[in-house]
Amino acid sequence: MKSTSGRYPLKIIGVETSSTLFSLAVHEDDKLLYEITRDRHCCTDSRDAGLFLAAHQLFDEFQPTEIEALAISIGPGMFTSLRVGLSLVKGLALAHGIPIVAVNTLDIIGIPLSFADMPVFAVINAFHEELYAAAYKSGKNIIDYQLTRADHLLGLIKEQSIVAGPGVLSFKKQGMPDNTKIRFINEAIALPSATKLIHIALPRIKTKDYDDVEMLEPFYIKKTDAERNYNKKNAL
Repeated sequence: MKSTSGRYPLKIIGVETSSTLFSLAVHEDDKLLYEITRDRHCCTDSRDAGLFLAAHQLFDEFQPTEIEALAISIGPGMFTSLRVGLSLVKGLALAHGIPIVAVNTLDIIGIPLSFADMPVFAVINAFHEELYAAAYKSGKNIIDYQLTRADHLLGLIKEQSIVAGPGVLSFKKQGMPDNTKIRFINEAIALPSATKLIHIALPRIKTKDYDDVEMLEPFYIKKTDAERNYNKKNAL
């Protein structure tokens, strides 16, 4: 359906690849038109789980002028997966002149859950008994993004709180005692997705608060294993 101005409503494409579950969604403002999810582990011959093909098929259906913006989950998360998503979005943006809004992955987990009457601690498994974490309340960040450990995070929880996201199992495995102050959520409702990403990005898209495409890099917080091993090897 065309708008009153005679133009078709503009589309927003979101790409989320911070974990092994990749997702791509198309919205018209808050209306979901299309979403696919792919498990990277199911596709041994492709590191992008078919996401590149799905994205280019979408561009066969839509003219670039129909697309208002691209939204990308910038991390923290899995190093290679984040690179895959960002490469896809930057390629599309540069080829077609489409602006980008990058969103922190912890925001995608924490903000949608943070309208409860308690803090929400978003957690992502950083491996080596570490977690990426941030806290939210009333839709706002109250503890900034950090690389931490379960015992330190537990010390930050002073009241009844929610701990949610793909780092919940790692948090529990680190010998956390039973704690009646914590409600854990690691189901699909707490996982990052392209649809949640677009909802977080939408206010910035409406005000045209875009990111510099050429300057965008994944938000890792910590160094890769290769970088850390190199630093140890070359330490004086």
